[in-house]
Amino acid sequence: MNYGPRGASPRKKDLIVIAFDHRNHGSRLVNIMRNAQWSKDPMMNNDQHAVDLYAIQTGSAQDVSFLIDHLPSVLYPSNERTIVEWGMGGISVGGHSTWIALSREPRLKIGIPIIGCPDYTKMMSQRAAFAGVPFEPPYFPDSLKTYVDANDPANLPYRAKDRSNPYLGRKILVLAGEMDPLVPWETVSEFAENLEVGEEGMKRIVVEDGAGHEPTPKMQQEAGMFVKKWLNDWNNAKL
Repeated sequence: MNYGPRGASPRKKDLIVIAFDHRNHGSRLVNIMRNAQWSKDPMMNNDQHAVDLYAIQTGSAQDVSFLIDHLPSVLYPSNERTIVEWGMGGISVGGHSTWIALSREPRLKIGIPIIGCPDYTKMMSQRAAFAGVPFEPPYFPDSLKTYVDANDPANLPYRAKDRSNPYLGRKILVLAGEMDPLVPWETVSEFAENLEVGEEGMKRIVVEDGAGHEPTPKMQQEAGMFVKKWLNDWNNAKL
C-alpha cells in the first residue's frame, strides 16, 4: 500500500495492486501434472498432491514477503513515497496462501482469503477420503505431517488474546461458498469462527448461500467494500 503526501489535506491513500502467478502456475508453470489432485483415473492422478499443494501455498506466502522486502526499492528508488501498510488477498490456493502469509508475515495488516482453507489437515483428509486414498504415507508423508502440525495456521494459537496469536490486530475478511465441494465450509468454520483478532483487529465472515468454489460477484463486492473501509482507516499506517 502506498499513500499520498503527508502534507495533503485531506490525506489521500493510494492503492497499488500487485498480482503474480503462483509457483507452477501461469507464466511460472514447470510441470502441470504437479498441480493435479488425487484421482481414481491413473492418467489424472498425482500421488504427491498433498506435498505439491502445500509447497505451492507456503512458497507463495514466502513470495509475498520477498515482494514486501524489495518492491519499495523498485517502485520508489528515489524515496518519492513511503509504503506504510500491506495487505493480501487470494482465491482458492491463493486463499490458502493468504491464511499462511498472515500467520508468518507481521507486515501484512489486512487479509482477504477467498474460498481458502486455514486447516490443511482437515481439508486434505476429506480429499483423500473422496479420492479413495489412505491419508497416510506415501500420500501424506510423515515429514509433511510433522511440518504441517508445527506450522499450519490451524495448529497455531489463533484463539489466544496475547502476542502468541499471529492474527492479533489483523483485519480479515473470510469469503466462502456454502456449497463449495473443494473447500467445504466445514473445513474452515471452526478456525474462522474462533479466530481472535483482538480489539485493534477486525473480522468479517461471509458464507454465500448456494455458492460453490467460485469468486462470485457478491464476494468481489464484499472484498471491494472491505478494502475501501481499510483505506479510510489510518490506525495501522506507519507514517
